[in-house]
Amino acid sequence: MDEAIENPTSDTFVTGALVVYRMRDDRNSMADFHQNGTITTLHRLTGDHNLEALSYVKQEKHGQAIALVLPCLVSECEGTALPRIVDEISKLDWLGRIIVGIDGASAESFNSAREIFAKLPQNKTIVWNDDPAMKAFDSTLGIGNISGKGSNLWRCIGVATNFQEISTLVFHDADVTTYDGSFVAKLAHPIIDSRMGFNFVKGFYPRFDNNGFNGRLTRLLVNPLLESLSAADPGNDQLRFLQAFRYPLAGEFAIERSLAASLPMPVHWGVDIAMLSTMRTRGCRVAQTDLTDRYDHKHQSLSTEDPNTGLHRMAREVISTIFDAAGGSTIDPKVFKDNIDNAVIANRVNAISNGLPSNSAQEEAAAKLFASLVQEPLPSLPNDLPSWEVIQSEAPGRCADLLSIVESQSISEGRI
Repeated sequence: MDEAIENPTSDTFVTGALVVYRMRDDRNSMADFHQNGTITTLHRLTGDHNLEALSYVKQEKHGQAIALVLPCLVSECEGTALPRIVDEISKLDWLGRIIVGIDGASAESFNSAREIFAKLPQNKTIVWNDDPAMKAFDSTLGIGNISGKGSNLWRCIGVATNFQEISTLVFHDADVTTYDGSFVAKLAHPIIDSRMGFNFVKGFYPRFDNNGFNGRLTRLLVNPLLESLSAADPGNDQLRFLQAFRYPLAGEFAIERSLAASLPMPVHWGVDIAMLSTMRTRGCRVAQTDLTDRYDHKHQSLSTEDPNTGLHRMAREVISTIFDAAGGSTIDPKVFKDNIDNAVIANRVNAISNGLPSNSAQEEAAAKLFASLVQEPLPSLPNDLPSWEVIQSEAPGRCADLLSIVESQSISEGRI
């Protein structure tokens, strides 16, 4: 372990480093209840922190109004994470419905993927996004060939609008290796419980494993970039709002169904940031909730030499989205570079303090790439997909048409 950790800070004056100790066996010894006033943070303060949420959603009138939306790639159906997620979800007998959107599937692989979800006892709707009939449907809306997480979310929301008994949608990524079924209740509870009355809830967590910290895009790009922009434009409330989120790129969130149906949907890697920005623009009540002590999912390669793949592409599109949200604010590249360097140091000493390895070469390679990207021309982002509310107003019955296509895809037994 000692050889795996490099500490180049012996001659460096470190400022603003927050060292976090997690005591897994005693939640009361980590009573962080800080609020910054921009959004509400819901903490896990007690050993039975899930009980309130679970007891509430297990009441039939509440649980049956919740749908879990799971956008996934067909390749994830062949991995180890998704079957475990399905096992966890199968225990949620209170859950009203599950909507799964599958990307990248042929007819044969879609049929195989459906079998993974056949064991789920809940009402379920499985969506084949690459169905030729679905592509034809898109064409009738004036939408060309689309793919990716944003379009998957968009189509699943369109399907969900047909189920009037559903009032709250919970979204999870399908590659979470540390998944726990309690995530669903924790995210939905602040929306369905009228005592809290939120419109949108974002999950947060630390991302690490035995090899050290993960989440490079958040730690070494998003946070330093927001800090740099905010310093240059301290009166920008949108930036202050985004800075309040502990993990703004988290794929776990919950939203009122009617609100989701009213949102245009980005189809790029900045979708999570763009959605948060829209929540503030709409004046929504927003919370973030502490989901777990440890979270991880599959890792993207840095792809230093290829701007069209991996973290390289993701970073470029996230940067463009953040600058759009900033409304014209600019930064000094040197200030941004300094903030990234400070983030590298702070994360390194945090890893050391928790007995975790820190790969200096990987961290510094990511930092170097991210620092260079703000000095390059930013990519033009594709237009958002229209909201289902707008689609319905212009062409009534289109959501029902979408559901009819999905139902025609159903070939295995199960409640649809």
